[in-house]
Amino acid sequence: MLGIVIATHGKLSDGLKDSAEVIIGATDNIATVNLNHGEDIQQLGAKISEATQKVDQGDGIIILTDVISASPYNQSLMVVSQMKEDVQTNTYVIGGVNLPMLLETINHQILSTPVNEAAKAIVDQGAVSMSLWHASMVADDEDEEDEF
Repeated sequence: MLGIVIATHGKLSDGLKDSAEVIIGATDNIATVNLNHGEDIQQLGAKISEATQKVDQGDGIIILTDVISASPYNQSLMVVSQMKEDVQTNTYVIGGVNLPMLLETINHQILSTPVNEAAKAIVDQGAVSMSLWHASMVADDEDEEDEF
């Protein structure tokens, strides 16, 4: 089973997991890691390492982080760089996580999608899961005349 680690600033990772469970139901093989205010960065790396070991069942690991190039992301890269080669080969770190991306990850976990295919689909989901709306984009129906 695909292992999932969510590593974020504050308790965002817990909130994402909780929100996903509201939508999908109970989840399996997912660990959350929080970088709390004032916490030592080395401690964060240790927590990420422990979480990856906990969820590793041999089918690959996806580590979802909130901000690219920030501490959870950077520490995840460091943890992966120290993994055994076979585990490292099947571990992907994805930055910029949002709820649709987590749902996509869980879906691929359920479907047993190969980790390399799942990683690409998760990033693709992140790209299409955003939209912009503003009132100025709506046509003003009052200016149109009825043709009846």
